[in-house]
Amino acid sequence: MMIIAMVAALAGTAAQQGGAMPDAELKRELESLWAGLRAAVAEYRVDEIRKRLSLPEDAPAPTRAQAQQLAEALPDLAKARFLKLARDGDRAGFYARTDLDKPGTTLTVIRFRQAGGTWQIVPGPHTLSSYSTDEKLTDAAIRKRADAEESLRLRPAEEGEAPPPAASAAKGEAPDARPEAEIRKELEGVWRKIRDAFAAGKPGDAEALLLWVDGATPPSPDDARAAAKAMPDLARSRFIKLLWSVEKPHLAGYVAEVDLGNAKQTTVAIIAFVRKDGAYKIAPGPLTMEIIQLPPPGQAALKTLVESGPRCKL
Repeated sequence: MMIIAMVAALAGTAAQQGGAMPDAELKRELESLWAGLRAAVAEYRVDEIRKRLSLPEDAPAPTRAQAQQLAEALPDLAKARFLKLARDGDRAGFYARTDLDKPGTTLTVIRFRQAGGTWQIVPGPHTLSSYSTDEKLTDAAIRKRADAEESLRLRPAEEGEAPPPAASAAKGEAPDARPEAEIRKELEGVWRKIRDAFAAGKPGDAEALLLWVDGATPPSPDDARAAAKAMPDLARSRFIKLLWSVEKPHLAGYVAEVDLGNAKQTTVAIIAFVRKDGAYKIAPGPLTMEIIQLPPPGQAALKTLVESGPRCKL
């Protein structure tokens, strides 16, 4: 259901289409349309998403974390097995076997509509539907199943229902649509300035970059120097990735492998930044940074941690 709810915020992307296309040409057109949408969402190119999608003017853009989840959920037609096209007036359905690496059989239909001389992706909640079974069906059996399965109809019976509302951005903060490389550079600069100010015993020099919450107060010069010793030098670390959260779109997590010269263990730092008034800051407290230590050789465990570990989250 999350796929449908998130796709509901993304209404039809258009491509020029004149007259009745032969099936082979239409297939290529729809594949290109879908691939372009997946790429724009995966790379969080907000301007490109808005260019490709017919979003209402007052609709907020999806957050970066929402876009990442959506991109992972949308099927990659380059890795699917095409079955057939279905047409009915101004509608077209692209039917394919997806999740080919999983047991059983999964059949997906992606729905398109023609409007104003262009092909568009049908907006949610009817953008796509999938049907799965534990049976390993032949392509011929799947085609029959597609014709019989109610959920895979080209025109769903409940098509007149209104789509669910788009998710809102954090109150007061619009999603940060800049490239991740630019955001990473800002986060590293914020951390470096705070670390340098604390190391010099002058926490006031970083006051503009600090957000004091939950009763926290600025440290004394001695406490600041002590805190600086525990703050990793990101210039001497190995950047891994940025983290984003659907539930907390105002946060950004910086993940890096630190203490690189230690052959006895692999150490990962996860630093949480808070976006306020369009700029990233650090809110000092117990949740500002987490240090995770893995036994040697550590790289396999590190890969698991970064890709799916429950601790590598905001």
